[in-house]
Amino acid sequence: MENLVELGFAQAGTGDALTSHAQTAMHLIVGFPEEISDEARALLYSGYRQRWDATHPAKTYAVIDGNYVEATADMVKNKKVEKVEIGMHHIFSYTQQEFGKLKLSQPAMYALMQPIRGDINDYCSGALADLKGKAKKILRKENSTPRAPNLDFAEWLNDPKKGVIPAIRDKCKTSKKRGDATADEARLNEAIIAFLAKWKP
Repeated sequence: MENLVELGFAQAGTGDALTSHAQTAMHLIVGFPEEISDEARALLYSGYRQRWDATHPAKTYAVIDGNYVEATADMVKNKKVEKVEIGMHHIFSYTQQEFGKLKLSQPAMYALMQPIRGDINDYCSGALADLKGKAKKILRKENSTPRAPNLDFAEWLNDPKKGVIPAIRDKCKTSKKRGDATADEARLNEAIIAFLAKWKP
């Protein structure tokens, strides 16, 4: 159970950090979280990619007959084997347009890098969504209005906005306009007077 205590402590710390980050984003980005400029998004994504790179270091691949395979220790030592290091920096050294062209010019490399590029983009969009979500939660809390206290039953009976008796009167009036023969306002008024005379809080 001690591990769960540590987990709770660590998770709460992560939440506190995200709150602080969201507040910073709201201060630095005009209109955030509802609006975000292309420049601000690009800068955030640059940071997100650096974080992804820190936990997903580049790997060395050997080029064998035009195919890319993760290099073994022997391949790394062998100077005759063509090798290339592929990670976040290499993958995003290509613009979106340039990367698309690799599908035809270097299909094997494209096939290797495309899913990694997709994972990184998903990571970035998820991180931005978390930041926006926390900012929205902060705004909702800041702009929330205090909830009105519940009315006593006696108050609720005749409350102009929520009361059952005003609602019954309005319903009767509306029904009468529609030609409902059972909507007798005079009888209803008599019944309400009798009810209120009997019901004395």
